[in-house]
Amino acid sequence: MEDKTTPLPISEDLSRKITSIAAGEAHTIALTGDGCVYSWGRGMFGRIGTGRETDALVPARVGFEFPDRSAARIVGIAAGAYHSLAVSEPKEFI
Repeated sequence: MEDKTTPLPISEDLSRKITSIAAGEAHTIALTGDGCVYSWGRGMFGRIGTGRETDALVPARVGFEFPDRSAARIVGIAAGAYHSLAVSEPKEFI
């Protein structure tokens, strides 16, 4: 049987450390110091933000589509029963 629970490699880079975590009804999302969001759990209704409705047993990075990818970064997250939210901060305020 294939092991599908391999953890992410540990990094000494502090910007990659988890700064915030939010739990929904059947999924979890985490925010790292550099503004990346990872999610895992039940994918039904697209709640984990991967673009699919399949379940994710290990954290997967969530991609965000900004018109100018350098214009904003994620600074906050929240999760509910069937949804996840990310709050961005415009670059000029960073």
